[in-house]
Amino acid sequence: MTGIVVALLLAASCVLLTLSRTAPPERVVEASIARPPGSRPLPVGHRRGEPRIRGAGRTVDPHELPLFVLQLAGLLRAGRPSHLLWADMESVHAGSRSPFATAALPVLATARRAAELGLSVPDALRQATICPSDPTSGGPAGEHLARLWIDLSGCLIVAERSGAPLAGILEQYAAQLVADLDGLSARDTALAGPRATVVLLAWLPAVGLVLGFALGLNPLAVLLGSAPGRAALAAGVLFMIASRVWSRRLVRRAAGSGP
Repeated sequence: MTGIVVALLLAASCVLLTLSRTAPPERVVEASIARPPGSRPLPVGHRRGEPRIRGAGRTVDPHELPLFVLQLAGLLRAGRPSHLLWADMESVHAGSRSPFATAALPVLATARRAAELGLSVPDALRQATICPSDPTSGGPAGEHLARLWIDLSGCLIVAERSGAPLAGILEQYAAQLVADLDGLSARDTALAGPRATVVLLAWLPAVGLVLGFALGLNPLAVLLGSAPGRAALAAGVLFMIASRVWSRRLVRRAAGSGP
């Protein structure tokens, strides 16, 4: 009987660890625009282990950021003039109800008006970042999108001052965004095992109690029926909480989420 119980517990642990390491197959789509040489296809949707940018009640797929940059580069490669670029992008995203399009449309409208008036588009992008028109654009989603507009303004300034093709600069920037997302996905995949181990260790005390009852003992009577038992129970609970907090802290530090 004891061997059967132990075998079942080990089998359950193996299944839990296997499920935590297994991710659904990746779905990829070939973008209808030019991608930088050597770049990987952009995944569509969300996979387990991939980061998501969360705002106030909204979820922005981070893969939309490099896709947006590649759309800009694709329009330039197709021969569209730079002063019409932002009007084209505004029309592309006008019919979309995605969280990214909702957050990007006010900035695109600001950039379009600046281009039509002959003003500086980089300054307009930075100003839209400093004074967002969307009151819910705070949080991680707002930070990532603000960084996108600042980086795009930097790309425009570099192209204006150096004379380098803007499409090539945008493609290199999109490749860097894709590489950053790949790094985050690889990190989360590597941390899936430690996270599952933390959960498994947290349930070990309960498994020990069940195993004690399976052996014909009464662990609760031992733990609650005497002063040494109650002291052992209190010490065990304290150690369990401390180990849980410490393990989660180690995983967060390994994930780069702070101390």
